Amino acid sequence: MLDKLMDSIGGDVINSITEKAGISADQAKQVLPIATETLQGGLMKEVAGGNISGILGMFNSGSGLASNGLFSSLQNMFMKNIMTKMGLPEPVAGLVAGSGLTSMIGGLAGQLGGAGNVSQDSLMDNLGLAGGGGLMDAAKDMAKGKLGDIAGGLFG
Repeated sequence: MLDKLMDSIGGDVINSITEKAGISADQAKQVLPIATETLQGGLMKEVAGGNISGILGMFNSGSGLASNGLFSSLQNMFMKNIMTKMGLPEPVAGLVAGSGLTSMIGGLAGQLGGAGNVSQDSLMDNLGLAGGGGLMDAAKDMAKGKLGDIAGGLFG
């Protein structure tokens, strides 16, 4: 589900990254899968921890996005992933992560109803958090895996 939404905003994200971070369009295209992976992983972690309201707050932050704690955490993860996977230096990776994630969250919020208007139902349905699959199932599987690892360590 997130992949489909990302496809619809990908061009805008690439433009934002090339314009604000000063990297080539080819490099910006390489960033998109890393961005999607980072965002999906970060959201799964939040869902598994029951922080739907935090995710909703981030998508409704609008111009206050930079001061949102969840956004800052995702931005830091994204920057580290860019440095590791693309070999970009920290200052450039920071610019890419900041402009890219801001553009992504803004674009996704627009797809979900607009910043300040993203409802829990829209979030749940469009990101696959509602009953039948997507991030919610992945988060449940991740939680089960963690519980299995802990149980295996205790009883194995």
